[in-house]
Amino acid sequence: MWDKYSLKEQHKRSILGEKLFRSAQYRANDLTWYREARIPYEFRTRHAILTMHIWFLHKRLLADRVDPHAALLVQEELFDILWNDSQSRIRAEGVNELTVNKHLKDVQQLTFKHCTHYDHAFHEYGDNPKRRFEELALAVWMHVLNRDEESYDDQLKRLAAYVEYQYANIVMGVPDSYFWEGRIPWGNIPDFSGMKDNDGNDLEEVDYSVLSSEELPKPWMKMLTFAGEAYYWNTETDETTWKRPL
Repeated sequence: MWDKYSLKEQHKRSILGEKLFRSAQYRANDLTWYREARIPYEFRTRHAILTMHIWFLHKRLLADRVDPHAALLVQEELFDILWNDSQSRIRAEGVNELTVNKHLKDVQQLTFKHCTHYDHAFHEYGDNPKRRFEELALAVWMHVLNRDEESYDDQLKRLAAYVEYQYANIVMGVPDSYFWEGRIPWGNIPDFSGMKDNDGNDLEEVDYSVLSSEELPKPWMKMLTFAGEAYYWNTETDETTWKRPL
């Protein structure tokens, strides 16, 4: 028991929490969400996509049977990293430093409401696939698309289907050996091609020049210091640089 609280074990949990978070972050940063899926590229929507993927990992940790106690401690690490990252992103928005903590509390409230809505859908309608799917679509509309009255039913259905698929994949499909090494096989991002508007008409083609300034060569990721300053991390070599990779 004492070994679980040793510095060595704390360090291992910290590393795993970091790996899980970076995996979710890498997935959430994929520009497919903001181009093909037509989700607005804004602070709140980007945080919602990250929250969605953190929720999948959170549910897997709650369901863990390898070491449930250690899993709960890793979950604490995961959310601590999320809040630290949220602070960095808030600062990167250029807000007054005196208001950062207030903004963080707002983000935390939104995050908990988002997660508990997914919880509600799976808990309340676990035996009713049709009603569960409708509730997931509602959760996506409320928390990812911010109740946008101009969102498309086709878009909502594809995003809700992704939540259902990914829940089963992460909670029940990923082998324990992979998960406890922080290796998350997310699978493919949904195919958003051929989406229709609510009148059944084809949507305009995606403008791939949009967000071109956010594109990075793989396997680079844009990171933020605690002060909200950007730097770049190579996820394969662990190299970091202040200079944007070309």
